[in-house]
Amino acid sequence: MSGPTPSEARGTREKSRHPLAAWRRHHRHCLRGALARLIRRPLGAWATILVLGVVLSLPALVMTLGHQVERLGTIWTSDAARMDLYLAPETDQDERDALRDWLDRQAAVAEQRVISPDTGLEALSERLRMEGLDDLESNPLPWVIELTLSDAKPETRLTLAEGLREQPAVAEFSSGGDWIERLEQIRTFIDELGWWLLMLLGLTVVFVVGNTLRLELHERRREIALIALIGGTERYMLRPLLYDGTLTGLLGGLVASGLVSLAVSVTAGPIERFAASYGTAISPQVDPGLVLLLMAAGALLGWLSAQVIGRFYIGRLSTP
Repeated sequence: MSGPTPSEARGTREKSRHPLAAWRRHHRHCLRGALARLIRRPLGAWATILVLGVVLSLPALVMTLGHQVERLGTIWTSDAARMDLYLAPETDQDERDALRDWLDRQAAVAEQRVISPDTGLEALSERLRMEGLDDLESNPLPWVIELTLSDAKPETRLTLAEGLREQPAVAEFSSGGDWIERLEQIRTFIDELGWWLLMLLGLTVVFVVGNTLRLELHERRREIALIALIGGTERYMLRPLLYDGTLTGLLGGLVASGLVSLAVSVTAGPIERFAASYGTAISPQVDPGLVLLLMAAGALLGWLSAQVIGRFYIGRLSTP
């Protein structure tokens, strides 16, 4: 018994590939149809996209603010690794030397610098641009020791602070780490607020896109009924709607990214001046990851809206 001829085998392979080819062909048709509907009805489609962009831009602006706060915290992290010790006025040279020897033995201290009252008064005079401070009868400034810590961990500052409280020569000490911790708490709050807004306003996106897709389904009700009559599956009827929703959400995310970039560029000047007032140079910018997040969130919300609305209405429209 002879086997199949080459032409018969080739025909068998083509038939086996036929369902997959039809599946790819239908996907291409749905994508082209979604793009054509954007061009054919630009006013209604782009009005929906603009609304999505405005809705998604609000949480994105909050997240961008959190990103700028994080950048400021990164720049100011060096302050968390510093401590200033203000010595008691009655301390003498031996007590200062003993304190410095104790600091040298601390693993948390990487470097120390002593500032005398005269040096501190001169620096203060230059900073305030005031003359005549050198003519004061008595110098009110104390001896100061500036410490550079081995790291910026809160545990390091806490351990050193406990030891400093037992040193009689130290009247008071301050650390820039407290401000960094508060800044980190602010950043965490802003991030959580941004994610909550994204989830809450995401429901708005679902309803807005869903209403647009519902109108699209209403116009295609005869086509859907005909496809159901000849045996078309719900997935087949739903696929064009999924492309419409995903494309609409994706473009809404792009519009939101543009709005956020515009807002950052408009407010860049005040932000730069604010940072400069604290001795920091910062150039506001939009995180590229945020742009990808907006596009992905918009596409996902559009797809989800198409799933919910499509499965609900297609089942009703395809029922005789």
